[in-house]
Amino acid sequence: MKETYDNLQQERNDRGFGFYRKLEVMKKGKITKISVKKSAVSVENSVNNWLNSKDDSFQAVQEKLLEILIAEEGNIRLMIQTDDIYLWRLPWHLWSKFERFKVEPVFSRLHSNANRQSNLKLIRAKSKVRILVILGDSTDINVQADLLLLKESIASNDAEIETLVATSSRDLNAQLWEQNWDILFFAGHSSSGDDYSYGQLKLSETETIAIKDLKYGLENAIKHGLKLAIFNSCDGMGLVNELASLQIPAVIAMRERVPDEVAQKFLEYFLQEFAGEKKSLRESVRKARERLHGMNVEYPCASWLPMIYEHLAVEPPTWDELLRGNEVERQRVSIWRNLRAVLVASVLVTGTVMGVRWMGILQTLELQSYDKMLQIRPRERKENRILLIEVTEADLYLPEQKDKKGSLSELALNLTLEQLQKHQPKVIGLGIHYDFPINSKLSSLMAKIKNQKNLIAFCKSPDRSRENLGTKPPLNIPETDHKDRIGFNDFSPDRDGIVRRHLIALKPDEASICDAEYAFSAQLAFRYLALTNSIYRTYTQEGIKLGKANLKPLREHMGGYHKIDDRSYEILLNYRAYRSPSEVISRVTLAQVLNGQLKLDDVKDKIVLIGTTAESFRGYHPTPYSTDQESYQKLPNIIIHAQMVSQLISAALDGRSLIWWWDFWVDGLWIWGWGVVGGAIAWRCQSQQYLIIVTGTSIAILYGVCWIFFTQSGWVPLIPSGLALVGTSFAVLVYNRSQKTAN
Repeated sequence: MKETYDNLQQERNDRGFGFYRKLEVMKKGKITKISVKKSAVSVENSVNNWLNSKDDSFQAVQEKLLEILIAEEGNIRLMIQTDDIYLWRLPWHLWSKFERFKVEPVFSRLHSNANRQSNLKLIRAKSKVRILVILGDSTDINVQADLLLLKESIASNDAEIETLVATSSRDLNAQLWEQNWDILFFAGHSSSGDDYSYGQLKLSETETIAIKDLKYGLENAIKHGLKLAIFNSCDGMGLVNELASLQIPAVIAMRERVPDEVAQKFLEYFLQEFAGEKKSLRESVRKARERLHGMNVEYPCASWLPMIYEHLAVEPPTWDELLRGNEVERQRVSIWRNLRAVLVASVLVTGTVMGVRWMGILQTLELQSYDKMLQIRPRERKENRILLIEVTEADLYLPEQKDKKGSLSELALNLTLEQLQKHQPKVIGLGIHYDFPINSKLSSLMAKIKNQKNLIAFCKSPDRSRENLGTKPPLNIPETDHKDRIGFNDFSPDRDGIVRRHLIALKPDEASICDAEYAFSAQLAFRYLALTNSIYRTYTQEGIKLGKANLKPLREHMGGYHKIDDRSYEILLNYRAYRSPSEVISRVTLAQVLNGQLKLDDVKDKIVLIGTTAESFRGYHPTPYSTDQESYQKLPNIIIHAQMVSQLISAALDGRSLIWWWDFWVDGLWIWGWGVVGGAIAWRCQSQQYLIIVTGTSIAILYGVCWIFFTQSGWVPLIPSGLALVGTSFAVLVYNRSQKTAN
């Protein structure tokens, strides 16, 4: 049969029907079409005689094949595996059994790299089929007709066609490396070596390139999704052989020299079936071959020319599959692309939020959210270790208050201290300014103030502007006792006037007339803890240690604070709320004390504070609870002092948590995490309504999680996290829409 086929090939080459897509254009010969047709009949007979051989060993193969063909009704992938390229050239489709069952045989190597092939990917960020069209040297042929057929046969919304006309090897190689392609199409002149070991393409009149010179570019293209190469040019066996060694999934080529008109018609018929009717690669080539049969009269054996090479491990894709892509791989690429978008967007948005937060722009919003968290915390038990003797508005007009110089007269104070001495309080806190000389007639009061070591009084430190140098402590307390018996009564309100911080200590100003180093509340707590439980403050690297509590100082860029004067030692004030912050301690009026209504159990071993709650003295400050105007107003300063004392003794004795916060970098991770959540929501939620619902739910969950932390005294970022969530969600949404528009 080999001799018969070689004779046919020689006659076709010598005859030269029209212009061919081969590197050397042959001149028309003297051999007639009739002689070529006779040789074609001889080849067909030889193919059938050979494959219908009665040889026992091959007879079994025929019977098994026939059984499969009947069972599958010809709808099978029939692959001829051989490393003899000459056998690829033979017209196997002429075998009567193949024609009967409409089978298009495909060819493959005997040994294929299945492991490597399993890694072949279809990587496309877009939903269109990407086709790289190479129009080579067009001497004596019309390659532009091929391009026109491609554009006419394929819907513009189905494919992107990149065309290289008479290109250079450098530009072609760049396209193979820099872009991802589904189909490689070549039209022009080509040829193969005598032994089919190599193939070459004529890119232009001046440049010819061998496939081996494009090896690495083609390998890269195959690795990144090239599924099909079509060489609509002459003598393609060498081209197929070299591409097969690069593990390409499928190649369509011409076995021999192909007339220009035949090449164009084959492409037209093939595209109608493959891209138009969405048929398989084999079925499309078979249909195109059948339609080419009518051209055998003018171009003998024209229908024999197309052949298909397929890799054993890969089923060539249909047009629809090329459009959809390899679903698993496409989803993986889509997941990675979207995940990358989410990660990039979340990092950028988080960085922006953290930068804005660092500058203090979010501080007001964060403090407002802090207030809301405090207001909705679960109620705590009442503080039973503190008693407040309050001077009310009515108490200002008591007979004992006749000669008062402030809110409490010397006589009333003396009588109050006498009543307290009977009931043995552990510590007494005089929360009223007494920086004036005491009436010499009240020597007993002077003695009490001087000698009663458990009496703690206060003074006021100067303002930062030094316009006010402060107030003096009671004059009758010896200077030697100031260190333990005097505290400053200053608060550290935020810009909105709300007292959220608990000032513990500060370095006295040299010009100040108030030399106290520790706050009034701190001195009361220190004295109480020392007398009741022998607990004394110590100093560690983390700050002051007081019993079970570590008083970690608040500095800039801690919690929600980013613009504060942190030269003093302060912590956050963890208000205790019973029914309201003002009801957390027991209270008696001055009138009740003076009338002898105090009970031993109310006073014994407790901290007793004496201070005014009369509104006319304006000794009030807003607190985080003041923003909830339906329930609470401003608190008297003496109540705030009581809250501070309660915080210190509760933390030291009971282990009650102080307000804590994360380091700045931990805040960043937390905020970034919620940014990722927002990005993931925008990625997964396609419906705008669903996106709004899920985003709203996520914000509610964020709020709930932050509230749970707050019930454990943890202040974690809420506002920045919400901004990161919404901001990243919006950024990813914009990105996805831009990608859809681009596609």
